[in-house]
Amino acid sequence: MPKTRVQKQEMIAGVERRLDAMHGVVFANFSGCTVHQLEELRAAARKENCEYLVVKKTLFNRAVAAKEIPPEAVATDGALSVLFGFADALAPAKIAKAFVKANERFQVLGGLMRDRATILALSAAEVRQLGDLPSREELIARAVGSIAAPLRGLVGVLSGNHRQFVQVLNAIRESKA
Repeated sequence: MPKTRVQKQEMIAGVERRLDAMHGVVFANFSGCTVHQLEELRAAARKENCEYLVVKKTLFNRAVAAKEIPPEAVATDGALSVLFGFADALAPAKIAKAFVKANERFQVLGGLMRDRATILALSAAEVRQLGDLPSREELIARAVGSIAAPLRGLVGVLSGNHRQFVQVLNAIRESKA
């Protein structure tokens, strides 16, 4: 059954709200994927505070035009689905990368990323590269480890002198005893 004009306007408004709230977006062609597979993708997206949405291209293009995003930034080849990330800009790329490994028919077409007030367009290759990046927590752990490693080495070197001094005093005491 065709959608009414009011339903279409509500869909456009919903997409506009999601574009306002997003940190990262991945566009994909879902042709050839089963409903069960897409439900698994939706469940994985919900766990990461993301939302997966299948959108009619014309309605999505109208929502994008209203947000002043260049239309060439939005890849609309084939059936269009959009993975919105609301908390982490990398989460949609990571989810899409994991889903592509399990389902080869799912094709990443491109994406968007919010950088303060501007929105950056991403190619499919750039989205794949973002999916390969470590998580924020892992990067923080690596930074802390890099900072702590020289300190641990310094403590080892400084305690080594004290340990050797104690061993020398011990040797002198044992030789006099």
